[in-house]
Amino acid sequence: MKKTKKQLVVRAFTPIAKPLNASIQKNSTMLLLGEIPYINGEKTFNTKVYYIKGLRGMLRHAAMSLAQDCGIEVCHTSEKTELKDGTKLIPNGFHPFGACDTPCILRRIFGSFREESRISVYADPITSISHKEYNTDVAVQRVHILSENRIALSYEGIPIQDFRESYFSGYFTFSIDVTLLTKEEIKFLMESLLYIETLGGGKNAGYGQVKLLDFDLLKIEVIKTVKRNNGIYKVNEEIEAESIEFDEIEDWRTILDALDA
Repeated sequence: MKKTKKQLVVRAFTPIAKPLNASIQKNSTMLLLGEIPYINGEKTFNTKVYYIKGLRGMLRHAAMSLAQDCGIEVCHTSEKTELKDGTKLIPNGFHPFGACDTPCILRRIFGSFREESRISVYADPITSISHKEYNTDVAVQRVHILSENRIALSYEGIPIQDFRESYFSGYFTFSIDVTLLTKEEIKFLMESLLYIETLGGGKNAGYGQVKLLDFDLLKIEVIKTVKRNNGIYKVNEEIEAESIEFDEIEDWRTILDALDA
């Protein structure tokens, strides 16, 4: 079986991020996927792996910022225009989520409540491994993960409201499958990456800052074959990646104007 796809591979760094993947009672912790083994020397150790949630939302908000900066009206995250007390929910430059008769570029890429997204965002799980040298059969990203017991309210030095939070720090990579997008939509998404700033919660306390390091657009061919080995059928996978070069990434604006005219 042979499959061809296009992917944006993005590499970034965060000094400290709080993705808020799960919230149970007083706990605010990252989503624990389980434990995997790794080998250091001749010894085997176990490490916990976690899922980074919020990457797609981070990307969508960056795309909204780009559209607003360019004066292009796109979908907001809300279907409602205002609250019962009259408070407006839709800022200038946006329309209610999915309300555009001709789907705007944001809706074409990210979909709506009734339409599937045409992109998928992937990231290998993160883990904290203390050993400098290690081997594992599972694709993971090595970062620093930490937890903190925090006190929100105390009375005469005695905590009466406390909670636990988890964070991670380090370099991480995520991929965006853009196979279904047009060339102009891919360029729009590539420029949107420049507007990425934060991931997760705690922005007021300085958490979540993300520094974009680099990204690459790849054409990936995956070839899968089945081979019989000692009575067991094993799947062999070969992956070939080739960089795709685009000139004048910003010219998506001119082409988009022509299409919408």
